[in-house]
Amino acid sequence: MKKFDLDEILVSLGGWGKFQSLYYLVLCSAIIFSVFPAMNYIFIARDIKYRCKIDSCDKENGQFNPDWLENAVPFEQHIPSKCSYYEPEENSTCSNFNLTKILRCDDYVYERDETTLVHDFDIKCDENLWKLTIIGTINVVGKLLCLPLAGFFSDRFGRKSMIIVSVFLSTVIGLIRSFSFSYYMYIGLEFLNTVVGSGVYSGAFILALELVDSKRRNLGNSIICLAFTVGHILLGVAAWVSPTWQFMTQITYAPGILVTLLLWFTPESVRWLISKNKNEKAEKVLKTIAKVNGKELTEETIKNIPYIEQTDKAEENETIPLMAILRKKSLLIRIIHCSFTWICCNFPYYGLTIQSVALSHDIYVNYMCVSVVEIPAYILAYGSLDRIGRKKTLALSLIFTGIACISVDFIPAGSPLALVVFLSGKLFVTVSYMTIYIYTAELFPTSSRHSAFAVCSMFGCVGSMLAPQVPLLAKVYKPLPLMVFSAMAFTAGFLSFLFPEQNEGKNPDEIDKS
Repeated sequence: MKKFDLDEILVSLGGWGKFQSLYYLVLCSAIIFSVFPAMNYIFIARDIKYRCKIDSCDKENGQFNPDWLENAVPFEQHIPSKCSYYEPEENSTCSNFNLTKILRCDDYVYERDETTLVHDFDIKCDENLWKLTIIGTINVVGKLLCLPLAGFFSDRFGRKSMIIVSVFLSTVIGLIRSFSFSYYMYIGLEFLNTVVGSGVYSGAFILALELVDSKRRNLGNSIICLAFTVGHILLGVAAWVSPTWQFMTQITYAPGILVTLLLWFTPESVRWLISKNKNEKAEKVLKTIAKVNGKELTEETIKNIPYIEQTDKAEENETIPLMAILRKKSLLIRIIHCSFTWICCNFPYYGLTIQSVALSHDIYVNYMCVSVVEIPAYILAYGSLDRIGRKKTLALSLIFTGIACISVDFIPAGSPLALVVFLSGKLFVTVSYMTIYIYTAELFPTSSRHSAFAVCSMFGCVGSMLAPQVPLLAKVYKPLPLMVFSAMAFTAGFLSFLFPEQNEGKNPDEIDKS
């Protein structure tokens, strides 16, 4: 019996037509939304600049750094102490303080007119700083728990169902979190929100790629990545215009209601429906695509849909999809290789992002500018993925990332060339990051694709967990952080040549033959 070729059917129905454009528009809204639960802690839970309020000197709405401040508080590396001040001399002006007696303050003057968790939950002074940093850790732990669960539910119950539930629950929990009345209530809701919301991006990504033919997956991947960048920029704008963390939370999560409604009217993945023998629903989706694109779905094509069961379902009647991968040696090696590459991509990607925060003093502008740098990377990746292939694009981009990271150490600090080389490293690692997303989705069968993708991206979180700690190596040897990023990128780059090439190849829908 002739094997059903969905790629040929999708091409005959218009390839990329009006249906795909509308479909991707909805999925891009979900991608943009996915940035908010994943990254808003950067602004909400960041440490801020403040100092002790000196009643005898600070008037109402006093300046953060007045002329008399160096006489009033201890300084360390030109930064005023946050929680201590010198005892003022009796009946003296603001220039006379007892430098031998240091007091703790109970009121503060802030550099910016905004409200963060530092204000509302009184998370001040070094001994309480862990309460802020642990929020980022909890966010990553939530992702680690979410990704395999999201993959399991997506492969078992459908991509669409998983995304709708994730967006809706994340929206509800996020809005409730904006009314947190205690630090521990916020922490609990942050963890819960990350667990339910981290699967939105991977789910939408898989759903997007499964509804286009192999020649257009690169285009679809590029659109999804650009939407992700737009989400980062919008998050920066939201933080910039928000006077309080509560307001920022509300304006970033409220659109989730609209996204949930839009997703409700989108069709399920045709590939997933066929892999689960839901042939009538698959036929209905294909008819919708044909109608919207102004094409015709022939009766011969409809009759061929059920035959997918005889060719692609040989091993999966009595097993969990992911287990079928783990029992197949070639696919097990592939998932281990992918997981390692994910770690090596995440590690320098997030590491260079963290290193780049010192590019300017304005955290909002800096965050948006670092995001914008990724746009030319997506354009470069789009052009190279189909021309030279997935394998070479991934390998070369990682190798060039390593070269850029190691080269920065040989350029004088503060030189414009150093900035150019640094941003080049960020550009190339973004290319590799985009490539590993589409590559992973292409290397595994439909029935287990999201589970395998989730496992690889879960291991990738190890890289994002380690990246924030690497700058501490600079205390041992200043160039060491970038040297570590370079070593990881080089290793993954050369090992990437061992991957099979998937350029314009069909998705591997047969576990028994992979």
